[in-house]
Amino acid sequence: MKLAKIVLCGCALLVGCAAPMEQSKGTALAVTRAVLYQNGIGYFERRGKLDGDLLKLRVRPDQIRDVLKSLTVVDLSSGRAISIALPIEKSRLKQLSELPEQVRAQGGVLAIAQAFRGARCQVEGERSATGRLVGVENLGSETKPDWRLSVLTADNVLTQFSVTKVRALKILDGTLELGLRKALDVALDAGSWKPVELAVRLSGPAPHELVVSYVVEMPTWKPAYRVVLGPSENGKPGKALLQGWAVVDNVSGDDWKGIRLSLTAGTPLAFTYDLYTPRFPVRPNLEPQDQAAQIPLDAYQAEGGIAAQKSATATLMAGGGRRGGPGAPPAAPMASAAPEEADKSARAAEPAPPPEPAPVDADALQRNYQALVAGSTVGSLFRYDLDQPITVDDRQSALVNIVNTKVPGEEVLLYRVGQDGASPYRAVRFTNDTGFVLESGPIAIYHQDAQGGTFLGEALGGRIEKTATTFVPYALDGRVRVTLDEAQNEKGMTLVKIVRGLITAESKRVTRYSYDVDNGSGEATTLWVRRPRRTGWKVVGADQMIEEGGAYFIPIALPAAGRTKVSVEEQSPVERSVDIWSDLGRQVIGLYLTNSS
Repeated sequence: MKLAKIVLCGCALLVGCAAPMEQSKGTALAVTRAVLYQNGIGYFERRGKLDGDLLKLRVRPDQIRDVLKSLTVVDLSSGRAISIALPIEKSRLKQLSELPEQVRAQGGVLAIAQAFRGARCQVEGERSATGRLVGVENLGSETKPDWRLSVLTADNVLTQFSVTKVRALKILDGTLELGLRKALDVALDAGSWKPVELAVRLSGPAPHELVVSYVVEMPTWKPAYRVVLGPSENGKPGKALLQGWAVVDNVSGDDWKGIRLSLTAGTPLAFTYDLYTPRFPVRPNLEPQDQAAQIPLDAYQAEGGIAAQKSATATLMAGGGRRGGPGAPPAAPMASAAPEEADKSARAAEPAPPPEPAPVDADALQRNYQALVAGSTVGSLFRYDLDQPITVDDRQSALVNIVNTKVPGEEVLLYRVGQDGASPYRAVRFTNDTGFVLESGPIAIYHQDAQGGTFLGEALGGRIEKTATTFVPYALDGRVRVTLDEAQNEKGMTLVKIVRGLITAESKRVTRYSYDVDNGSGEATTLWVRRPRRTGWKVVGADQMIEEGGAYFIPIALPAAGRTKVSVEEQSPVERSVDIWSDLGRQVIGLYLTNSS
C-alpha cells in the first residue's frame, strides 16, 4: 500500500530547538556569572557590547515566565533600556477555539477528507482531478474494506479514487489550510519548541556596555563529602580530614566558558508566575435560557496524560589480554642445560620483588585536593564563591571542590534513644570549624593509618551549621549492648505562698534514666547517648553534655571490657495549690517549719 501525502499551500513550517537565551547576530552577551541555589533556580549574568540600539534575546518558552519576572538590563554606558517587546502567547485551548470546526479533530487522509467535505481540492492518483470533496465511503466489507474518495469536478462529474492509490491530496482552501497548520502546531505543542524573541530598545549613543541578568529554573547542585579518620594523638582525639565537593549540572542551553560560579546553601522562597500568557476573564452569559441548547452529559470528558521519563545509564568496561593467548607469537626454543645450572639461571633471571608502595596518608590526600572557594554570608544564606573561573559545556556535569581542611574529629559510639535497638552505631563526631555551612549530602567514612586507607561505611548527613558539632553514624556495632531503665518520682516540695487558706507549693518531677552498657569490643571508647530534649525539663547529673538540634548528647566513657552503669536525671518544676487543713497542706507547713529552723 502506497502512502499518501497531503500537500498544503503556503510556506513550509520550520521547527527548531533553541537555547534559553541567545543573542541576535552582532551581539556578544556571553554568560559571565552563575549562582545556583538549592530550590531549583539559577541566577545568571551576561555581559558584552552592542553596536546598535536593539538587543534581541531569544528565550526558550519554558523559561520565559521566570525571565519576565526577573529580567534586568543595565547599560553601563550613557544609555538605558527604554522598552522591551515580545510576541503575545495564546493558550492551547484558546488557539483551538479560534480554529475552524473542520480542523479541530483532524486525522489521516480519510479523516481529512471527511472533515473537509465541500472544500476545494486536487487529487493525484491513477489520474488527476480538481474539484470539491464529496466524501469517503467503504464499498467493501468490514473484514476487507475498499475505501473510495469522491470528488465533484468543475464540469459536475462525480469521480471516485481508490484511497490506497491516492498519492497526494492538496487542499486549495486557504482558510482551512492555515487552520490545519495551526491545529497541528497546537497538537504537537510546537510553541514549546520555538524560541520567544525579546527585543530590548536602548537609548543613548552606541556602543552599549550591557549587563543582562535573570533567574531561570535549574537543577539543584548536589554536595558530597568524605571524612578521613587518623590515629589518635597520645590517647586524645586527633584531627579528621573533611573534604567536600559539589556536582553541578549545566542544562542551561549555553556553554559556560570561564564563568564565575557560586553555590548557595539554603533555600530561598521561589515560585512560578505566568506573566506571558494573556489572561481572559470569564464573562457571565446573559442570553435567554430558552435559547440555549442543553449540553449532553457525555460531552464532559476528562483529559489525562502520562509523562514518561527516560533514563540512560552508561557502563564503563575495561578489558585486557593475557600472555600466550590467541595471536601471541610462539616462544623461542631454549637450549638444554644441566639441572643445577638451569636452576641457578632461573633464580638469577627472576626479577626482584617490587618494593611495597608507600601508603596514601591524609596529608597526601589533602595536598592533592584543592578547594578553591571563598565563603560569604548573604542574608540568611551562605554562598560558596569559586576563586577561579570554571568551564562547563552545555549538557555536561562538573565536580567542584568546596571543602578541604582538617577538623576536630574522632570515632565514637552513638546510641539514639527511641531509634536504635540494643546495640549502638559506630559514628564520627566532628566539629564544623571549616568556616562554611555544609549542606545535606552523602558522607563516606575512611580510616587512614600506616598500612593505608580503609573504607568504614557511609551515611547521609544533614545540614551542618558553622561551629556545630555533629554525629555521623555509619555502621552498627553488635559487640556493645545497651540496657535502659527508666523511673519517675517527685521530690523537693517547698512552700511558695499562703493566700486565704490556700497553700501554693512547688515540687520537682524527676525522670531517672539508667544506662547499663556492656562493652565486648575489647576497645576503650566513648559512647554518646542521644535523647530528644523535652520542653520544660532540665538535665542534671551529666558531665560534658552537648546540645545540638533539639537533642542532648551524654558521653559515657567505656573501658576495653566490662559493664558500665550511668544514671542521668531530668527534672521539671510542678506547682499545685491545696487547702491548708488538708493532709498535704499540713505536710507542706511541717516541711517549711523544719527547713526554717
